[in-house]
Amino acid sequence: MKKTKPLEGTPQAYEIRELKPADFGKGFIETLGNLSDTEGLSLGEARGILKAMKRAGLYHTFVAVGADGKVLGATTLLVEQKFTHGGGLVGHIEDVVVRKGHDGRGIGSSVVKEAVGMAKELGCYKVVLDCKEDLEAFYARLGFVKYDVGMRLDLKAQRPRKR
Repeated sequence: MKKTKPLEGTPQAYEIRELKPADFGKGFIETLGNLSDTEGLSLGEARGILKAMKRAGLYHTFVAVGADGKVLGATTLLVEQKFTHGGGLVGHIEDVVVRKGHDGRGIGSSVVKEAVGMAKELGCYKVVLDCKEDLEAFYARLGFVKYDVGMRLDLKAQRPRKR
């Protein structure tokens, strides 16, 4: 758990830590909605997803939490074991988001740095992420370099099967 001090000219500090079920009612779902449609995700469904992620052991979701307990930003690190690179690990950073009105305070950078730090701790040999072109400069400031081409195929949305 890392505590941060307020950036000059900003009103509050925040801490970076792993997501807890209590965070769902403290702005996590709304903050994630700034990035993508959360499709009416209920607190119960969110708790179930977190439980499944924890059980899989491959996911680490980090949140920036203000002094008032509100979630100000988040990201998820997914760790993939490869058949290549001697069975090495790759970290995938997903869903980097900052709550509306809190951008420019280092929150996005802080959650990404926390995810990268965890990837290093776990022994990942690389960390990858996809981003929109207008965010390339942001990630470049954090040490990421443009590499390859990201592509996507949208499939008909389905509820994940319970395992």
